[in-house]
Amino acid sequence: MIAMKLGLLVLEALLLWCFAWFGSGVALALALLLILVPLGTLPISMHLRKKLEISVEAAVSQRKGDEGTITVKLENPTIFAALRVRCDVMVQNQLNRETLKHQILTWAAIRKTQKCSLRVASEYCGRLRVWVPQVVLYDCFGIFGIRCKCNAVTHMTVQAETFEPVVVLVPNPSSTDDSESYSQERPGSDLTETFQLREYVPGDSPRQIHWKLTNKFDKLIVRDPGLPISKNVLVFWERTGGSDDPAIIDAQAEVVISLCRSLVDNGIQFTVGWNDTDRNLCILHQIREMDEFVGIIPRLLRATGCKEGMSGAGLLMQTRADALCAHMVYIAETPQSEVMEMQRYGHVTMLLCGGTALDGAVCFNETDYPRQLTEIEI
Repeated sequence: MIAMKLGLLVLEALLLWCFAWFGSGVALALALLLILVPLGTLPISMHLRKKLEISVEAAVSQRKGDEGTITVKLENPTIFAALRVRCDVMVQNQLNRETLKHQILTWAAIRKTQKCSLRVASEYCGRLRVWVPQVVLYDCFGIFGIRCKCNAVTHMTVQAETFEPVVVLVPNPSSTDDSESYSQERPGSDLTETFQLREYVPGDSPRQIHWKLTNKFDKLIVRDPGLPISKNVLVFWERTGGSDDPAIIDAQAEVVISLCRSLVDNGIQFTVGWNDTDRNLCILHQIREMDEFVGIIPRLLRATGCKEGMSGAGLLMQTRADALCAHMVYIAETPQSEVMEMQRYGHVTMLLCGGTALDGAVCFNETDYPRQLTEIEI
């Protein structure tokens, strides 16, 4: 657009020079035309800015690295055409605040809906907010621009790439509120309750070996752990104290989602939560089945973090202490001091990503976490 304006300015100067030097009436007429035509379209643009309807659409979800389609629709109900239209399209990953700006150049035909698309991709999971903050109507030469108010917005979810960690519930002798209801139909991961006894097969965990029966029958006997119908478990994602590294945030999100999926697959009811740093709130959801968890994933993937402020652990202690329980998992980049107080209510398994080392915590990095977290004890 700038190049066109410069070109027209040079052409206008050349025509005026021709008129002044040679006395060419044709040059003068063309010079006046270059000025009057853009000025004549200004009233049309002023009318169109009030009538033009702008909307934006996007795919519901896409995989990391794949390109998704964003479509901007311009509906023109008038008898005037907008010959040049510039649409600014913003795309922000609400999880890590990564923001990109795109521009679309199009036009709006008389009494028609014009659609124009662009392809966007994100290397990180998260909830993408897509909006059109500004639409500018230009004359045919692109000299004068009239801005249109626009509030078109939509969302797209970039899915997390999950893995399947083995979840082991460690007995908590100090807890009196663990569930005593277990499935009679299939085994689970709770070693405190035996589902069935059987002979060893390759691939069984050494934890499952029943040594007394093994010595008695002179062959390896294992016990399948029980599947709790309901268990007192909290999975909490700390969103305060991070470094804003998108790779670390991406890894933490995928660990949270993978862990929650494994709990659901094992039939374990649990609570998943995080702190909303924008509103300074503690968000908690009780999960009993996969559909409930899938429904909250878009909210989880827009859990924006911050470097400083009230910690999630602190908010949890102050506002939702009722959610603290026997088995807790705390996922963070930098553990906040209040997490130590959570241990008064039950066992806290800390999963830390980002280089912070702490005694008793399980550390993982942003590249090799599926291998580092093949088994998680809660």
